Amino acid sequence: MEEKNCEILFEYLRDIIYDSENAKLDLEQLDEPFWKLGKGLQYLDKAVKEVKHYSAEISKGNLSIEAPGRDNFLCENLKNIHANLNHLTWQAKQVAKGDYSQSVSYLGEFSEAFNTMTKQLKEREQYLKQEAEREKTHANMVESYNQLLIQLIERSKEDILVLSKDRQETLYCSGKSLSDSKHREIYEICRERLAEKLAEVEAEENACECEWEWEEQVSDHRYYYVATGFMEWQGEKAYAHIIRDITEEKEREEKLEEKAYLDALTGIGNRNLLVGKMKEFLEKSKKFVFCYCDLDHLKYINDTYGHEEGDWYLNHFVDIVQEQIRKKDLFARIGGDEFCIAIEECDKAYLRERMQMIQEAFRTR
Repeated sequence: MEEKNCEILFEYLRDIIYDSENAKLDLEQLDEPFWKLGKGLQYLDKAVKEVKHYSAEISKGNLSIEAPGRDNFLCENLKNIHANLNHLTWQAKQVAKGDYSQSVSYLGEFSEAFNTMTKQLKEREQYLKQEAEREKTHANMVESYNQLLIQLIERSKEDILVLSKDRQETLYCSGKSLSDSKHREIYEICRERLAEKLAEVEAEENACECEWEWEEQVSDHRYYYVATGFMEWQGEKAYAHIIRDITEEKEREEKLEEKAYLDALTGIGNRNLLVGKMKEFLEKSKKFVFCYCDLDHLKYINDTYGHEEGDWYLNHFVDIVQEQIRKKDLFARIGGDEFCIAIEECDKAYLRERMQMIQEAFRTR
């Protein structure tokens, strides 16, 4: 009898340990003295099933599972682990919110790893805050510089045109309308000159970083000075053209040049113009006739009738000469009453006739 009961109970115990889902015991198969032991094994079967289910859910991360009752002594350690995991979950959430004061002291190596992580996160946060503050300071500084630069550009007489290096497309224009014909022509010329320059220096080292200055005259006879140089514009290689209208400067230069080469009283060429033209004729081996004219009695007229009459005397002579020579002929005053005529492509007979007519007109008029 004992052997039969032991066999039934042993098989039940083995199923509890290895295959608890299929473990079953019919107490009626046992003799009455073994019922108490059978009921004990049934209690163990229930406890083991609870342990397996409880541990399976925890292993899957289901921390909301309800823990078995106090009567299941097999779950005590699992309950402790469950409680620790719940607390760690809460601490992790606090750390995620920025509370780096959280620490763990009851999980051995994991505690050390967790505490090291929170320390490093705190240090990283402090570093990022410092970097953010530096970036903010730098951004504010750049913004103030940009505002200053914009004000300077707006007040400047120069126009700024930024073109991309590869496509020659407009990246920036300092306020003047691209559709304004007055500026559009010089902008297009800048684009063409940039393409030509880049093609010219393409094979040279550091070709994309060249700088140059140049002047340009557009169709409406306006003159521009342009300084062109390489730069990076918002991460793209580009060229900035600083454009200044120098038309008035050119006109002043031309007027000054005219004054430098024209006689103030008569309006004809002066000694400087004559010397320059003579050098040009000689360098080019041009044939020309040179005539020297010296008026008489200028001092007498000035002393007797005054300098205004003397000036009229000189201008009267100039008017007569200009009537008899061609516009392309050179006529210059080289002294008080000294004049020179330089005539290209002229034969002697024509020149003799012109000089005689000048003398006759000056004598009779």
